[in-house]
Amino acid sequence: MISSFQAENFRLFDKLEINRLNRVNLIVGKNNAGKTALLEALLLFSSKMSCNVLFQILESRQEYWMPEQTHFAGQQLINPLGHLFKGHRIPALGEEGFKLSSNNRDAIHIRTGAYILEESENRRVRRRLKPEEIERSDVLPDELYLISESDESASIVMSLEDDLADLKRSANRWKRNNRRSAMPGLQQLDLFGDFFDFPRYQFVSARGISDRESSDLWDGISLTDLENEVLKGLRIIEPELLGLTFVKIDSGVKRSYQAAGRIPLVRQNKNSIPVPLKSLGDGMTRILHTVLSLVWATKGILLIDEFENGLHWEIQEKAWRVVFELAEKLNVQVFATTHSRDCVGSFSKVWQENPNKGAFIRLTKDHDKTTVTEYDTELLADSLEMNTEVR
Repeated sequence: MISSFQAENFRLFDKLEINRLNRVNLIVGKNNAGKTALLEALLLFSSKMSCNVLFQILESRQEYWMPEQTHFAGQQLINPLGHLFKGHRIPALGEEGFKLSSNNRDAIHIRTGAYILEESENRRVRRRLKPEEIERSDVLPDELYLISESDESASIVMSLEDDLADLKRSANRWKRNNRRSAMPGLQQLDLFGDFFDFPRYQFVSARGISDRESSDLWDGISLTDLENEVLKGLRIIEPELLGLTFVKIDSGVKRSYQAAGRIPLVRQNKNSIPVPLKSLGDGMTRILHTVLSLVWATKGILLIDEFENGLHWEIQEKAWRVVFELAEKLNVQVFATTHSRDCVGSFSKVWQENPNKGAFIRLTKDHDKTTVTEYDTELLADSLEMNTEVR
């Protein structure tokens, strides 16, 4: 579990440091204070700079636009990934780049690396240039990459000659290689143990997750005990709900309505017929996305942007209770953001019932500086009672 977190030169943060994190963490702050940026930093750190995560982040923010000039000039290359760095630019050779770490350990350092191609035993070998070689005018790099340094090792994240289309192709290869984790039947193969060698992480954006992703996640837990946890979550809103399934849409309907390949259906009670889940309102969809992602993130992390979206204030306390309970049961660490005072209030009530399992962090931006304020249960409860602004 991530018990503390540091981010340097990432997005709007010069240096962000959170000293105490816990099982379930709620992050608040005004617009452009850095709440979503913090979730992105945690996601990149947990995924070890996965190309799939990189693509999702850039696409969600429409950061695929680039000026026409993309060649290397003055040790600064224009690339979509530049938006992840303070100042929206790729660091020049020798500059620090951004750093993400937990407990001041396990740091990953993202910067620009220069490589040359050398002949070795009748084949070409890529070698990274040393700092002293970069400073020499007679040594010119053949290739430039964004690299991730951790301890004594370094790995290539992306060529700086690539664009977002290249990153998307890499992300699609990653998803194809790991699609097996969301296929029916694999749960018998210790699905939530150490069978798979990639980290478990799930991100629920303010808009939720796609029907394609929902159906894939459902396939991975169908006919397991975790299926019941999802249904219990949906019963927060629809107490008599009997079951959930995903069905394939007729190809003609799919073309006419630009529908997803499979959609969720629910049966509300024994006297009802199955109906599309979305016909029951945004709250049901939000609960499905949240709880489905939570059970899928077993032994990993879940990040939720704008937790309250679609949820009536009377439902939010029940939703937080489900999150606290399942996070502890399934060993998931949860990070969520909110703009809602009702959401903060409902979180505070459930946190007081679980005082050793929560954390509340407020981000405040003053010009270019971001300040972190960390609350304990008593301070948050007192602030809410005195009607002090905490968002």
